[in-house]
Amino acid sequence: MKKAILASIAALTIFSTGILQVSSVYALEKESITGSLLDASEKVKDGASEPINGVVATFKDIKGHWAESSILTAIKQGIVSGYPDGLFYPENKVTRAEFLKLTVGSLGYEVGTKNGDTWYSLYVTTAKANNLYNESDFPSSDWSKPMTRLEMVHVAVRAIGAAAQSDKEFMYIAVKNGLISGVGDGILDLGGTTTRAQALTVIDRINKVRSGETLKVDAVALANAEIAMNAKTDFWGHVIRTTDLPKNAKNYPYILEEYPNEMYEMKPYQTIDTNSMQLSKTDIAYKSKPTLDMWKKTTESYYDQILNVDYRTINESWATKTFSYMNQSNRSTLAEMKRYVTWVKDNKIVISGSLSAEPSMVMRSKKRHMYFIRSKFEFTLKSFIKYDDVMFDQYFKAASIKFKKGKKYEGYVDIPLSTNTNDYELKVSAATSFFDFGSIVRAAE
Repeated sequence: MKKAILASIAALTIFSTGILQVSSVYALEKESITGSLLDASEKVKDGASEPINGVVATFKDIKGHWAESSILTAIKQGIVSGYPDGLFYPENKVTRAEFLKLTVGSLGYEVGTKNGDTWYSLYVTTAKANNLYNESDFPSSDWSKPMTRLEMVHVAVRAIGAAAQSDKEFMYIAVKNGLISGVGDGILDLGGTTTRAQALTVIDRINKVRSGETLKVDAVALANAEIAMNAKTDFWGHVIRTTDLPKNAKNYPYILEEYPNEMYEMKPYQTIDTNSMQLSKTDIAYKSKPTLDMWKKTTESYYDQILNVDYRTINESWATKTFSYMNQSNRSTLAEMKRYVTWVKDNKIVISGSLSAEPSMVMRSKKRHMYFIRSKFEFTLKSFIKYDDVMFDQYFKAASIKFKKGKKYEGYVDIPLSTNTNDYELKVSAATSFFDFGSIVRAAE
């Protein structure tokens, strides 16, 4: 009988109601498959210790993991399951849509049955109806983007029935209630992405707070959150620092806490002749927060496409969407993107990554009639057969290092923005590249 229970629970958590394809192991990020990966076909009854022990034995990467308890709690609730290869992959990234679905499921909110345009439409609608998020919580409405720690905090704080007026207040409430801890030495890491393990831990803590439990608080992180609460911030609520400044601090209107001096001190591209401080005094576009928001969103949306491709799910719409964020003057680029889609499929390419564009680090090249927005990025080339042109980047082959499969890389780059019309609705320039314009690219530690 015991063996039968263990076998059934293993099947329950690995296979999601006939939807999962057992022959493939998929990444959690992709919209077309995540709807099934987050489901269990039925809930595990409370107190069923033998089946849970079987789950730990089945998912070898759960046992001894720092989030093992929270993962098992989520499995017991029936809101999450594993992968068809028998692993749980606790360090895989979670998207905005996935986190909302997990939260809605954990809190037991009723979800409708009418199908939307995407697998997550109902969960997003349910989350909004139950005040788990506001549109202002997210810089864009792209639900397939990896969830940042700050975005997760917004949802978590709302889930315990609290409210806040700013990003720094949301973070303070979250840390004070034990919903979130710092990442080493109490660092808050607002822009860091969220893993499955982190997401499930936060959801477990949400439920404990809602049930009246007092959680342990990261004292160092709370002190940092208190400092941030009282600190001067920019338009976007990011903390401005006044100590340990970069050597060229005079080139920027302010220096942010979340970025290292290395990012500020990176040498601009040779044709850039107007720095951020100069733009802040004279440039109409730079003084406009809506314009900077648009530039940031366009840049991040473009690279969310470039840095997240999967031969198992990509199709020609990837090319159309990616091209929509680029300067439209060169139509041949669209054809090149469509050819790249075919190459991704033939070469079995899988890439995951993210980019964050910083509006306070915008510069200009009068000679090239371009603005440049400095950005922080990371990526991993997870799968490919041939190394040639793995990434859609004209200077990929010219990179100073050869990228290893499965290794994470990070860096900083000035992304060129331009337009073929006489306005400030800038798009990513066709000349853009991670491996040009004086960028820094290296293996992540």
